[in-house]
Amino acid sequence: MQIQQELKKYFGKVPNVFKAMGRNGDFLEAALKLSDFAGKNLDPKTRELIMIAVSAVNGCTYCLDAHRSAALKIGLTDEEITAAIEVAAVISFFNNFNKAINLESDLKSK
Repeated sequence: MQIQQELKKYFGKVPNVFKAMGRNGDFLEAALKLSDFAGKNLDPKTRELIMIAVSAVNGCTYCLDAHRSAALKIGLTDEEITAAIEVAAVISFFNNFNKAINLESDLKSK
C-alpha cells in the first residue's frame, strides 16, 4: 500500500496505529487526510501542544508518547509540554465538576 510505504519512509517504520488503521486502507487514508486538515491555521508547535493535551486528558499513552516525541523534534521543551498537560488537566477538572453538578452556563458569548 502506497500510504504505508510513505509512512515507513517518514517514521522509519509503520507505527502500530497506522498498521491497525491500514487494515481498511480507505479508513487510514481518510484518517490521515482529516489529520492533515485539522488545525491547518495553527502553527506546528501549537498544534502539537493541543494534541498532547487532548491525549493526556483522554488517557491515550500511545498518542501522548507519539506527540511528545514529535513536539521535542520540532523544538518544544519539556516545560512547554508539561504546561500544556497542566492546562488540559485543570480544564478537565472544571469540565467534570460542572458536568457533575449540571451547572447552568452564565458566561455565554453574545
